[in-house]
Amino acid sequence: MRTFSFLFIICTLSCSTPYSNELEAVLDQAGKNRKELEKVLKHYSQDPADSLKLRAAEFLIVNMPGKYSEYYDAPWNDVATVHLRWTSSSDKQKVLDTYKMGEPIVQEDINCITAEYLINNIELAFKVWRERPWGKQIPFDAFCEEILPYRVGVEPLENWREKALVSFADLDTVLNKPETTSVEACSIINKLLPRFRIDNDFPPMNFSQLMASAKGTCDGMAALAVFSMRALGIPVTSDFTPHWINRSTGHIWNTVRDSMGNHISFMGTENNPYESHPGTLRNTYQKGKVYRKTFAMQQNIQTEDSNIPSLLEEHKNIKDVSAEYAGCTDTVTVCLKYPPVSSTGYVYLAFEQDHRFYPIAWTEDNGDTCRFSSVGRDAIYCPMYYANNRQTPAGDSFWLDNDGNRMILSPDSTDMLLTLDKIDPDNDISRWLQRMHHGIFEGANQSDFSDAKALHTIDHLPGMLYNDVILRMPASYRYVRYKSPEGGSCNVSEIEFYGSEGEKLSGTPIGTPGAWNNSNRTCDKAFDGDITTFYDAFEKNGAWTGLDFQEQKRIHKIRYLPRTEGQFIYEGHHYELFYWAKDGWTSLGKQTATDSGSLQYRTPSQALLHLDNLTLRKKGKTFFVTPDHEIHRR
Repeated sequence: MRTFSFLFIICTLSCSTPYSNELEAVLDQAGKNRKELEKVLKHYSQDPADSLKLRAAEFLIVNMPGKYSEYYDAPWNDVATVHLRWTSSSDKQKVLDTYKMGEPIVQEDINCITAEYLINNIELAFKVWRERPWGKQIPFDAFCEEILPYRVGVEPLENWREKALVSFADLDTVLNKPETTSVEACSIINKLLPRFRIDNDFPPMNFSQLMASAKGTCDGMAALAVFSMRALGIPVTSDFTPHWINRSTGHIWNTVRDSMGNHISFMGTENNPYESHPGTLRNTYQKGKVYRKTFAMQQNIQTEDSNIPSLLEEHKNIKDVSAEYAGCTDTVTVCLKYPPVSSTGYVYLAFEQDHRFYPIAWTEDNGDTCRFSSVGRDAIYCPMYYANNRQTPAGDSFWLDNDGNRMILSPDSTDMLLTLDKIDPDNDISRWLQRMHHGIFEGANQSDFSDAKALHTIDHLPGMLYNDVILRMPASYRYVRYKSPEGGSCNVSEIEFYGSEGEKLSGTPIGTPGAWNNSNRTCDKAFDGDITTFYDAFEKNGAWTGLDFQEQKRIHKIRYLPRTEGQFIYEGHHYELFYWAKDGWTSLGKQTATDSGSLQYRTPSQALLHLDNLTLRKKGKTFFVTPDHEIHRR
């Protein structure tokens, strides 16, 4: 009797819900909003012809946890005004206060999304999937990821599919031609999207907001392409690199699926498929890893958030697609030499940039070795543990070259005598020296230099340190200047003029206004006493920089320093050399430079190093010495 009762209970429990365990768990999590989600499931359970739509609904609901909107509870006009004024304001809080924006609101989809919204999204997605000529080449699983999702990021929800269909309604005839491909359709739409003005700090925006403002970063550009394309039945994704190997940020772009299932990259609102963009320029923009954003939740890293590096915090909704991009090594096997402080079960692969290691990939910790797949080349990496928001080395750093060859950077006890004449040892600055060749120093007593006299012409390549010029015929002038040769952009770091008693002459900086790329490298930088700054003129030809002494002063000597950005070893400056080891960056000692223009250190061989100028507070680039004693810089 007891056995019968037990079996009856089990049978009753297993039959009490028509849903899978996974779906039932999400419905329970929805709480009061469960009824809205069940309306969608019941709607598509009535007719067997809707079985595929039912699967689509289940896909959206099962993967709904963690999806949310972030927005301001304010009229659209106020939101639009803030978008326009935000980046140009020095007081962002004042902008928010003025337009009564308040704090951003976070609203979980699972707790508020309506059945009407989901059903409308599913119906419109299926409509374009079945109508477009390329739709039959898109399998259901690809449809679910690349057309069906009702949101792109954490933007405020709206009926964006309806709006996009109306916006591009005049193209239906073209898009529905039997010969039109998904890639061609993508190019047609992308050309019509508004060109963006790059601005930072914008909140997440939906389709309407992006179309109206056309401002933001690559995230907004990629999002607008996804909204527009998916609404029209074009299968599009967002791909991204968390952090460039050779730049200070990451980047996001798009791909479109072709008839063979390949993903062709493009940059939303900017570059069409098969055109070059940062995501495809391997040498200019170096990628260690590329991930694709997914709607489906991925079983990637199963540990506490405090054990996950910030660049991988989106791991639940990303898929590694690095293998689809050129310049990767299929598999990198790494030896794990050091035990973790606190085991999490994972090892991370981190690349080095500016003396820091940034984790961009993960694998399970299997003991003595681990493997990472599809790793970008031309970079320095190190296996890392990450636990309780703290990062520690798991093994030696290594150099992965352009051919996929690996050099382990394991510092040993062998002493190697290393001579350094720059803090960036492999940096060739000859191009900067060349920019002063044939430059001219002039003196004048008229402010327009109509009476200018040549004081000195740089008739040979200048030296990399200070260059002293003693004038054979000293003379008095109120105005002095340096005129750039053709193509020189007036690049010069420091200029000094001296009188008969060896005194340094002071005056008011004058010169060609502006700077290249609207930077702060203006003409006064040649007289600011900082050897790390320089003048970089807006014009390549004819620019000049100089001083107004306010009165005539007799000039006996000119001293100038080419654009070298504080790279060299300067007499009296203090330096410190570091190498990377188990405990992080370890000092090899401090030295004060003499007039020799170089430093000598005893270092471990095969070590990752960097030399800092402590006087200038300037860190040198990391470098290492190959077995044949060549210095290699990253």
